[in-house]
Amino acid sequence: MITRIVYPSALEYWLKEKGIPYQYWNTGNNKAGRAGISETVKQLTFTHPVHVAVPRKTNRHNTTITTFHTLPKHLPRNSFIRITDSLLISSPEMCFLQAALVLPLYMLVKLACELCAIYVLDPYEEYGQRNREPITTVSNIGEYLQNAKGISGVQLASQAIQYASDRANSPMEVNLATIAVLPISSGGFGIEKMLLNYDVPLTEAGAAHLGRNVCCCDMVWLEKKVVLEYDSNLSHLNRIQHAKDKARTTALSLSGYKVISVTAENLRNYRKIEDLFLMIRHALGMRTHKDRMEKYFDKRTHVVNSIMFPAVKKPW
Repeated sequence: MITRIVYPSALEYWLKEKGIPYQYWNTGNNKAGRAGISETVKQLTFTHPVHVAVPRKTNRHNTTITTFHTLPKHLPRNSFIRITDSLLISSPEMCFLQAALVLPLYMLVKLACELCAIYVLDPYEEYGQRNREPITTVSNIGEYLQNAKGISGVQLASQAIQYASDRANSPMEVNLATIAVLPISSGGFGIEKMLLNYDVPLTEAGAAHLGRNVCCCDMVWLEKKVVLEYDSNLSHLNRIQHAKDKARTTALSLSGYKVISVTAENLRNYRKIEDLFLMIRHALGMRTHKDRMEKYFDKRTHVVNSIMFPAVKKPW
């Protein structure tokens, strides 16, 4: 018997897994039907109830351990990934499509950035995360959605993926990238997409100062030669790290880049966040129409505060 784990349980796996499949109980020879599924998910380190796909609505009899779902008949290829002979899990791309049925646009953009990130949450690490290769990319999600035409949620998902970025390296980078790129009418600051954790090529003068030819930067608008660097613990850095950061900034400046440094102090409340992004728009040469900003002020404060200062846990 095959068990298919779907959103939101599958998403929990992708955003928190440690690179090794969770422990499972092989139900290949189990003939107990739905009871067998319940026994399987008891062995998974998911939050209960675990969400599982079944072929027909008549199979949906929810329990405290499992919640059952039926899926569209014609899903794109690569909708499921096999974890074991008897356990399949919704792919990151399918999770994103399923999420579009319940999440608003701004949360979908944030989710896409998380799925395409180069970190994973890990409570056993010092900062609650560790590095890993991306489990998917903006391009892969977009291609999957192209093959999912006609399926519920695909229109909103396709809209959201336009604003998502690859290679975020922390939850804060995800938040900043989401707020920056969302259109003003959707609660963001309408800034053009950036590159995240990108190796910026240095000029001869910049390379000579830093001692290498490239400098990896948190956020880069390459054509406009603007860099944003975020440090949550700037006040606690030692002298050596301060010197390294100053050398990086100098090397980038010598290479023609404007560097905007961001600390936790710049992100304490909505007004400070707005000042930061208006400064970024100015650095990028983007005109800011006061009337348009004021028109969507309420929506923007709701979106920014929801992303930056969530009062409740994530909905996934």
